[in-house]
Amino acid sequence: MSPTNDPHLLSSKKPVVSSSSDTSLNAMLGVPMPTPGTPGAPKFKGKRVSDFLDALEQHADSARVSHMLLPGYVLRYCHSKVQMVIGSSLLLSGDDWVAVRVYLDDLYGSNDSIPLNSPDRLCQWCSKHGELGNLTSRKDVDKYYRDFTALSADLAPNKMLANEVHLCFYRGIPASLRAKIKKRIPAANLKTSSPLTTKTLIDLLRTEFDDEDLDAKTTYIGVDLDSESDSSSSESDKDIDKVILTKKKKKPSKKVTFEKTVPAVLIVEPVDLNPVDHLMKQMEDLRLAHAEFLRSVNIAPNPNLTNQQIMREARCFFCDKTTH
Repeated sequence: MSPTNDPHLLSSKKPVVSSSSDTSLNAMLGVPMPTPGTPGAPKFKGKRVSDFLDALEQHADSARVSHMLLPGYVLRYCHSKVQMVIGSSLLLSGDDWVAVRVYLDDLYGSNDSIPLNSPDRLCQWCSKHGELGNLTSRKDVDKYYRDFTALSADLAPNKMLANEVHLCFYRGIPASLRAKIKKRIPAANLKTSSPLTTKTLIDLLRTEFDDEDLDAKTTYIGVDLDSESDSSSSESDKDIDKVILTKKKKKPSKKVTFEKTVPAVLIVEPVDLNPVDHLMKQMEDLRLAHAEFLRSVNIAPNPNLTNQQIMREARCFFCDKTTH
């Protein structure tokens, strides 16, 4: 039995569906119309009306929806501003899809029209770019070339002479860069009657910003160029190619000032007091301290109480009374 006829091998092979049959497969399965606002769903905001209508027809074909029903789907995929314009149209409640296409194209078709190129438009744009434009890299040069190509398409030789087109491209180069490029232009091409071609000028501009050119600008930051050799400065010779880093300025620290206080006077007790007098003095000091404490908490001491009563006095924690 050959390998191709082996039923086990045949069952392991997966069917391959070509990409060309995806559309017909979707038509057979009947994929529903996309939900508005989801990825892949058409959205009309007033521009590219033809693309919107074509996309709506493609989704209808995949969903097996008749084009006669498409007018009722239009508002679902339109922006709120567009809905305000076309929401009252009776065509959207009918079944004439061709009339709806003509109606929307009549309202929004002008937004998709590309302005025709003209010599005046090209000259004005180049003059403005030469005054306000800025070319500082190869990327800027290529962008200027692309914009110029889009504006000068189909002008030469029907509407504008080739020399005039080349001259507009030269005048569109910023003045500071144009002065450098002019030094490389041959003397025979310095006249308006025979300017360099656009292709030659773009090559000169690209050479100006070629990083591999011998005259390419290279920026060196803080390099020490002192090449004096001295036996006592061997370490400085090694640092010639080092970049000098700017030291960060230290922020001034705020000094915390403390108020000067007068030290308390030491209490010197007389040494000739007997134990009884010494105890009485301590009791007096305690009474004064207690009175000072009561004064600090705004409680006036009772002058009728003796020292012993003051020591034994107990007050309620909640009501500050001594009766309970």
